[in-house]
Amino acid sequence: MTTGPAPGTPRLRDPKSLAKLNGPPAFSRSVLMNHFSRTVDRLAVTSNFPKLKAFLPQNLSWILTYLKYALTPRYPFPDYTASANTGVYQLAPSPGTQAIKIAIAGDWGTGTQESQTIASLMAITNPGLTIHLGDVYYVGDAPDIAENCLGTPANDFAGVTWPHGTRGSFALNGNHEMYANGKPYFTTFLSSLGMPAGPPGQLASFFCLETDAWRIIAIDTGYNSVGIPILSLIPGINGIPAIGGDCHLEKSLLAWLRDTVQPKTRPRATLLLSHHQYYTAFTDFAYTKPAKQLTEFFDGQEVVWIWGHEHRLGIYDKFSTGGGITAYGRCLGHSGMPVDLGTPNPKKAPLQLYDRDRSHTLGDGTKVGENGFVNLTITDRVLTLDYRDINNTQLLVETFTTDGTGGLGRTVVSDPGILKPPPTA
Repeated sequence: MTTGPAPGTPRLRDPKSLAKLNGPPAFSRSVLMNHFSRTVDRLAVTSNFPKLKAFLPQNLSWILTYLKYALTPRYPFPDYTASANTGVYQLAPSPGTQAIKIAIAGDWGTGTQESQTIASLMAITNPGLTIHLGDVYYVGDAPDIAENCLGTPANDFAGVTWPHGTRGSFALNGNHEMYANGKPYFTTFLSSLGMPAGPPGQLASFFCLETDAWRIIAIDTGYNSVGIPILSLIPGINGIPAIGGDCHLEKSLLAWLRDTVQPKTRPRATLLLSHHQYYTAFTDFAYTKPAKQLTEFFDGQEVVWIWGHEHRLGIYDKFSTGGGITAYGRCLGHSGMPVDLGTPNPKKAPLQLYDRDRSHTLGDGTKVGENGFVNLTITDRVLTLDYRDINNTQLLVETFTTDGTGGLGRTVVSDPGILKPPPTA
């Protein structure tokens, strides 16, 4: 980052609670030390990080950095045509288990204490893979990638390292990476990712992870999201596709889906991952163009779709709009940025649950919600989503079971009542 707040000691929410990993039985500190690379002691505040309030919408010091890249061309969109790597990876359970474990976070790349805590929580669950849904702040340029993803100290702040799973890690492209025209994301961050068992690095911003029953497809909505410089940042008019970008999918990505993944001729239950939302019950813009493009592959099939971009956690009923596919939408954009406490309008989209009532106050008096992430598990035909907050509190556990005909069965396994439905009129 080229600018930032004065160093200070940020908030750490009840570090002892980080020992409460995945419910009972409770893990002692000695067990954590024996089994995980980090201990509760190492999660205490020992270094300086940017304060979370530096990333509130009213703090616009980063605009000058953005302007440095505003008139330079985008990095050419990489695909798999020139590589033996097809971007399709086969998943298998970890040795001695029946489960595939993946930890997912969105809008994580702030380099704050909150970001560090979420990274630590993801790591101690010992996932096979980790996936970032995109957005490295402020503009995803080389200093931002180095400090907020690769752990390089800068600007008097300690760097934060994106956690890798035992079998690798992946990252999606967001609009903030494209504010620096994508080159540091495509050339630096992706080269540090991928699966060690395969070709080195993550070669493109889209990929597919497969089991016999499930397919996880990550798409790039960030590449065509930025639109006209400066104007695309102004609320209100940035919802106009010609100004703000419509997030449409690149032709080479669609060709890869058609020719390599082949979801129509090789159907599986599908989890989609993207940075931008398909629909929303909040004031943000709905990016329906990718969902319409995907009807070629998933028309008549229900999918689960996890996105970020909006800085909140939201659980939606299955829904389709704008001529797009039918999806159980899950907003997971609350892993590193200040969490928005806005009031939803359920008439826009069928929001079922969100973190409505909990908040804490930053140093400048701003109230924000709770950061978090999700642990994903696939066991045969069942995909489980275990939503956690920054104190590792379990917020909701749900499962999706494939019926083999294009439909999904959803079951709420655990609901402690922390997430709430929208307020009634």
